[in-house]
Amino acid sequence: MRLWLGLALLAGPLAAQSARARLEGRVPGAAVPALDSLVQQAVAEGLPTEPLIQKALEGGAKQVTAPRIVAAVQLSLGQLRAARDLLIRAGDEPPVTPGEVTTVAWALRRDLPAPVVERVVAALPRPPRASAMHAVADLAAHRFDPDSAADLIIAAIGRGLVRERLLDVSAAAAHELQRGHTHAEALALVRQALPNVPASPKPTRSAVARARRPAAPPP
Repeated sequence: MRLWLGLALLAGPLAAQSARARLEGRVPGAAVPALDSLVQQAVAEGLPTEPLIQKALEGGAKQVTAPRIVAAVQLSLGQLRAARDLLIRAGDEPPVTPGEVTTVAWALRRDLPAPVVERVVAALPRPPRASAMHAVADLAAHRFDPDSAADLIIAAIGRGLVRERLLDVSAAAAHELQRGHTHAEALALVRQALPNVPASPKPTRSAVARARRPAAPPP
């Protein structure tokens, strides 16, 4: 789960590479000029390009038609623009960083309401915010009300918790659900424990090795 947190940091470094060179032979040839143009638009607007390239490559790997790949990348570009605009509304000075744009776009794709995302952004005046967004999204995935989830994470930020410690907060609430508490009770219990929520256990070496081991081929 936490591996995702590093992805936002990789949003922009490949922008200098030619999108055309990376896409040729991996997506339908008819899509390459339009995709390259969309990537160049992102560069001109200071938006991250790697999410666009990865979206195109994903479509190519799935043998999606050229028009559908272009449409999907156009949609992704619109999502990145919306994320940038949200960050500026929340108080970030333009130009906003590509990593933060990627973080916010990811949160919006997870169906977190834009006002909730904006509240979390405003609660952390400076990046990084990936852990905070991920924590709220994790709580929402466990059927916590998004506003209540944001309230808990913002309260944790106010108590001095940052970065991966915010993921410990969301994990603690999920554990309270597993113990049989209601969603409201779980949030209240974790909030009372702030800032002393337990750290999530780190995976053992054997667990990591199993995760890295390729699956056996089907018989």
